[in-house]
Amino acid sequence: MKATRRNFLKVTSLAGGGLMLAGAIPGMGKILTQDEESVLSSFNHFISIDLEGNVVFQLTAHEMGQGSGTGLPMIMAEELGADWSTVTIERADYDKKYEGLIRETTGGSGTISFYWDSLRNMGATVRELLKAAAANRWQVSTEGLSVSNGFVIDSGSDRKLSFGELAAEAATLEVPKEVELKSPADFNLIGKPVKNLITDKVAMGQGNYGINMDLPDMLYASIEKCPVYKGKLIKFDAAETLKVNGVIDVISVPTLESTEDEIHVQEGVAVIATSTWAAFKGRKSLKCDWDLGDNENNDNERLNAAVETAGKKWEKPVYSVGKYDELKDLEDYREIKATYINPHQAHALMEPMNATAHYNGQTCEIWVGTQNATKVVVNVAKAVDIPADKIKVHVQNSGGSFGRRYYPDTSIEAAYLSKQLKKPIKLTWTREDGIRHDYFHPYQVSHFSGLIKEDEVIGMQLKMVKTASYASGDNLWEQPYDLGHLDTFINPIDNLVHQGAWRSVQVHSSSLGKECFIDELAIELKKDPLELRNVLYSKPIEYVAFDRPTPPGEQDFGELVMDFRTDLRRRNRSVMEYISANKLWDRAKSAGKGRGFAIDDFFGRTVCAHIVEVEKDNSDWGIKITKITSVLDCGIVVNPHFGRGQVEGSIIYALSALKYGSIDLKNGKVQQSNFHNNKLLRIDEVPEIEVHFVPSEETPRGLGEPATPPLAPAVLNAIFDATGKRIRKVPVYKEDLLA
Repeated sequence: MKATRRNFLKVTSLAGGGLMLAGAIPGMGKILTQDEESVLSSFNHFISIDLEGNVVFQLTAHEMGQGSGTGLPMIMAEELGADWSTVTIERADYDKKYEGLIRETTGGSGTISFYWDSLRNMGATVRELLKAAAANRWQVSTEGLSVSNGFVIDSGSDRKLSFGELAAEAATLEVPKEVELKSPADFNLIGKPVKNLITDKVAMGQGNYGINMDLPDMLYASIEKCPVYKGKLIKFDAAETLKVNGVIDVISVPTLESTEDEIHVQEGVAVIATSTWAAFKGRKSLKCDWDLGDNENNDNERLNAAVETAGKKWEKPVYSVGKYDELKDLEDYREIKATYINPHQAHALMEPMNATAHYNGQTCEIWVGTQNATKVVVNVAKAVDIPADKIKVHVQNSGGSFGRRYYPDTSIEAAYLSKQLKKPIKLTWTREDGIRHDYFHPYQVSHFSGLIKEDEVIGMQLKMVKTASYASGDNLWEQPYDLGHLDTFINPIDNLVHQGAWRSVQVHSSSLGKECFIDELAIELKKDPLELRNVLYSKPIEYVAFDRPTPPGEQDFGELVMDFRTDLRRRNRSVMEYISANKLWDRAKSAGKGRGFAIDDFFGRTVCAHIVEVEKDNSDWGIKITKITSVLDCGIVVNPHFGRGQVEGSIIYALSALKYGSIDLKNGKVQQSNFHNNKLLRIDEVPEIEVHFVPSEETPRGLGEPATPPLAPAVLNAIFDATGKRIRKVPVYKEDLLA
């Protein structure tokens, strides 16, 4: 396997010797058409080797527990042939040099797949430079040389030279035009369960987390926010607050405008103190008067009424193929209907939201765990009214994110306070702030209708009401099943609370109804649920024309969709074939238990299926989940240790939402506040989890989120199998089982 990288790399000498590699990351596109020297001289550096042979990798992705800080250097080190014990990472700050060269957002389960090709080529290029330096030293051809564990080895003798011995000379050589990449069969590091590079530091309290930040002369802040979405401050009384030991000042925080409508910074009153705990204590004595506005009338009943009204009239479909409405009233056809409810969900982060800012009049520095530093830069620049190039972001590790740290509200608040007080400010939200002022997962109600003729499913309609104008599940390219007659509709309604991306973005909402409804159709047809899915996978994907022009030189959109669906179908079938070959569905059947199945993909990439086993018991829930077997087609698994961890974490996260999730509104206020009423799964509630990866040599496709969407429908299908009770919503309460 060869790759041309002449315009990809530039090697420069390190001060004092050694080698540093600057690399252009995929996505640079047009930049590569510029003059090579001028473009590459502006790049930050990703790989360096010192004279001791130590390899340092500059991490630009956000490390939030998913393991990117280990998985990415593993890819580089595999091709380089490095001794893994000599590899370390350095956290790279945000730098405008990276714009267009790296993936700005760490999210969408796409970090490993995005960097796969570029990091392999970086590693392979340095490897070839080191071989060339050794060949010059020994006066031999590079053909007889190999690289292993940090050494270049001459196969014709016992000679070997370390990376450190060769780094300075390698830095002077011309970059090769082509490099040979390893075959997956020759991988020594990729595919191994390597320990996290940051584990030791985290265990010793040395991890670079935002909440650990400390600066000289720093003050601490906590903000009492208006409890109702978009409410306004009328006045406040801080007399008692200022009596609290450590409290220095109390100031109002106005509505801070952002660069995007989806980012809203709630008005409030900030307590400034000499410690976080003093600021928290001071808040408890604060008296605030709020103008709650019309949102004071928001509650669950108002939301349900809006959903009901929106579900009565449907206009133009998002997508339509076939003649569903014409066929449903014909004598030979029968229609099955069901409605599924997916409520608002909170993120419930382990590390509370926080940010530290230092505004000095000319520049502003931010220390924050963020999934998108660019959003921090542009929004902070607006908040403190200085140019974006005067903002410096130091990206910190995070104790969980799940989409929440994509939004820069804490950075905006901290920067504003630092400007007002002319001091470094560390802002920390309480646990209650994090839940009540979350960017909640949108509320969705999905109305499914299925059209059956004899013993065959021939069509489906999906009508979604959602507190967001965007969704998933409504486009043809998301549909691996063969449904000749398919209509999808969306009726968006106003959101009553702040909303944002949750783990798996919107796929979790669409998967709940789709995978439960497929099971309901299977029951109606008296078919095994997996058998019906295989039937719906069996017909070839056909071309469908789309009413959109094809730009010159680009592939017809209908062909793109057909190719995408064909590949998605292939990966769905590979999972089903793995389950069949290993008899995973058959073994889950046992007397007195129920079994449930669901399968889905995440943004058309990784496909995940869950087989859930449950039994009735006398617990508070009434059902015990005894085992979950997960099968994923995700391409090459770079690090199985992290891969399994991400699947297990996604399952536990989704189970928490299934059992305890949802947000209640009363008088415009979120009623949940902490882990006592926004519960997460306890360790004794976690079932046995068995994870299988379909063997593959394809490019990795991501594991951070794909196991979340199919979990809830698989459990609901298992509950039906065990009890005969069809539940079409989350969360599931014991009363639902008894109803």
